[in-house]
Amino acid sequence: MKLIRLKTSETVLLEDGFFWSDEFEWKPIEQKQDRAIDGTLIIQEGKKKSGRPITLIPAEDMGWIKRSVLSKLQDWSGYQSEVFQLVFDYPHDTRCFQVIFNHQDGAISNIATVKGIPASSESDQYTATIKFLEVQ
Repeated sequence: MKLIRLKTSETVLLEDGFFWSDEFEWKPIEQKQDRAIDGTLIIQEGKKKSGRPITLIPAEDMGWIKRSVLSKLQDWSGYQSEVFQLVFDYPHDTRCFQVIFNHQDGAISNIATVKGIPASSESDQYTATIKFLEVQ
């Protein structure tokens, strides 16, 4: 899996051990139900155009991120309204998504070192949850 900063074509690689935890929770139709004064059901619905959440969580003993990559993601998350391309790079899954960081739900969270001790180099491994919103 990789994340591409579209503005500069800069790319960071994310280990294959991330799981898209909310992939099947997205409902493409928004629906509102109400009742008229006489009890008649009023249904309004429409197709969502964007905003699908993509939450990447590390699977057990997988989905590690080097400190240097985590720092880069942290920097990128600070670029307001910038769009990135998230590319799934698996033999069975090569989907691409135009995304922004989901700041409302905590763009990068649950950060911990794999060893459980403070990092001593840029290559030390971390786990983290990364949250995006699909925008197109």
